[in-house]
Amino acid sequence: MLKTLRMFSLVLLASCILIALANGEYRDPTTMVNVNEQTDLFEKSVDDWSALKGELDKSKDNALSGVKASEGFEYLTDKNSEEVTQSAGSLSSIDATDLNARGSEELSKSHLMQDIYVDFNRPLHKQSMVDAKKLARAQNKLMDNLLGKLKEIGVDCKTVKGPMEKEPAYYLQIETTQHKDTVYNKTICEELRNSYNCTDSVALTCKRKGKGYGDWEDRVIRFNGHAIYAEKMNWGYAIKWKDSRWGWHISPYHPQRGIFGWPDQVDSSWRDNPAAIIADARSYIAAKLQVSVEQIGENVIFPSDNGGRGVEGGNITATGQRHRVVWDEYEFKYQFREAFDTCEEWTEDWTERCALK
Repeated sequence: MLKTLRMFSLVLLASCILIALANGEYRDPTTMVNVNEQTDLFEKSVDDWSALKGELDKSKDNALSGVKASEGFEYLTDKNSEEVTQSAGSLSSIDATDLNARGSEELSKSHLMQDIYVDFNRPLHKQSMVDAKKLARAQNKLMDNLLGKLKEIGVDCKTVKGPMEKEPAYYLQIETTQHKDTVYNKTICEELRNSYNCTDSVALTCKRKGKGYGDWEDRVIRFNGHAIYAEKMNWGYAIKWKDSRWGWHISPYHPQRGIFGWPDQVDSSWRDNPAAIIADARSYIAAKLQVSVEQIGENVIFPSDNGGRGVEGGNITATGQRHRVVWDEYEFKYQFREAFDTCEEWTEDWTERCALK
């Protein structure tokens, strides 16, 4: 009976162990870290460690309170708290065994796999390998030459094998699956890599501007008699036609001074300086046309063909001064040329852009 009871107890104990193993939760593989001996050197080296620890605990509590209250999210991300909570929930729901697969999936979406892992089967990458090997061979020749020169002077550089220390490596066996071979599109480079297609462009900027002029043109302009009499009295002089009637004639060449002085009513300040009258008429025409004086020819022709009289057929009216009368209009002939901006000195800014053909 006692023997039977002992066997029943062993069977019951084995059943409990199996049930515990069957209901056991999976735990990720772990590796112990920070196994170095901890001492109180830091606490002893800090003055008033208790006060400092209190401040650190207070800062930690404030930080945790801010996190719990969802404060400061605007400094970490542009998402709101709801979006952050949703993302955190999505990430925390990933099993540990699926982390590698999910990471590879995100790399594939962002096309980072092509940047991390170089496919040296592609033609362009193959050419890069050929270039690298050429550089390595040239480097080896250079080093052999250098080492040979050093040996000639008694310096022998060599590598001596010494002890090696290796850290233990840990591996986790995972389930392997068979994948189909990846099919790559074949790309062939049919042209040399050192053939370029270059485009040169130039930007011109005017460094020093100037003025240009067109050809001279003969033109005619008429001025109101009363306006000229009021503004440019020095251009003309009065001639007596009859009693109480003196006509005002316009000409740069006034009657000459006689032995008894200047004739009556020849009172212009420029009566003996025709060049000054012509130059003043040139400036007056330019001002009326609102152009530069360089656009008006120096030879302004006054109405001297008819003795300095005004336009024939026009009215003659009194000026209200010394019995003088003037014509309604006086006609002048002059030369005019158009003006335009030019550049007398240019600056060039060349730009060259090249690309592989």
